[in-house]
Amino acid sequence: MTLPIARPDNGIPGVYGLLLLEVVSRFGISEHTLFSPFNLTSEQLAEPSFRIALPLANNLFKHAIELTGENSLGYHIGTQMRISIHGFIGYAIMSASNVTEALMLASRFIHIRVPFIHLHVSTMQPKARLQLTCDELNLEPLRQEVLIALTVGILTMGKALTGKDIYAEIECDFPEPKDFEKYQKLITADIKFNQPHLVAYFDKSYLSLPLINADPIASQIAINQCEAELSALGERKRIAMKVRDLLTQCNDRYPTIETIADMLHMSDRTLKRQLAAEGTSYSNVVDEVRYRHAVSLLSRSDYSLEQISDELGYSDVGNFTRAFKRWTGRTPGNWRKDPYL
Repeated sequence: MTLPIARPDNGIPGVYGLLLLEVVSRFGISEHTLFSPFNLTSEQLAEPSFRIALPLANNLFKHAIELTGENSLGYHIGTQMRISIHGFIGYAIMSASNVTEALMLASRFIHIRVPFIHLHVSTMQPKARLQLTCDELNLEPLRQEVLIALTVGILTMGKALTGKDIYAEIECDFPEPKDFEKYQKLITADIKFNQPHLVAYFDKSYLSLPLINADPIASQIAINQCEAELSALGERKRIAMKVRDLLTQCNDRYPTIETIADMLHMSDRTLKRQLAAEGTSYSNVVDEVRYRHAVSLLSRSDYSLEQISDELGYSDVGNFTRAFKRWTGRTPGNWRKDPYL
């Protein structure tokens, strides 16, 4: 059986098929047994530009579940997920300075790897909130397996990146897979199923954790490559990047969305809609730009907190401090003393 190969802006990267092979091989399943019904090979899947069309990926997962006798392989895939498997977005995240920056990059570039998934990060509530939404994918078991794999994978990669266990409260918007209780005690999370949304909550203290492989030069190189890949996906994918660039270059720092929309020759309603289609919002993009600018200014001893607050467009230091604590879980003064605490 052969199904069509996906376009570059759709489907699942072939390397994730190799990750599935790595998992099923532990059940004694060979590459030939897994891939031959679909005319796939490891060589094909290893090609950087190769993507598996969603119907094919769904059937591949069904086949793998039948071969292994497991009711869900998402847990196993998540525990084997390595940050390097995600290409340049993985390298950008891996070399980020801390968890806050890593999450912002993941939210910004996730479409490069899985175009149908959006990652929303919010620090407005008492706990940090991470929400995964999934559009254009109603195939099962693919949707459920991908979301379980990503959820467990985030915890797995979080520990690898920080050297610490990451505990979370997770709500899943699908039923509990049969026999999944045997994995519950192995996951550093309290998981509930049949919830309205797929959301993870975790303590804000994690936001300031430094990453083991932090490297600002390597991260910027990877970010530049991610921007190029995102641009190649088409105009729709570039709106957040354009807004980000305008905010960075604008003399009148952090203008209203109406001003930015006018600069892009569209209505503010259209801009909101297009940003939402990319899994973000104007306030989120402003937050990201402000955070990066704040960290840059805090590294300079010639800028007082009052000057930084003014530069970032806050009315006083108190408002800046509250925003910075929302982003990182720490005060600007504490951050300035030791960014890698």
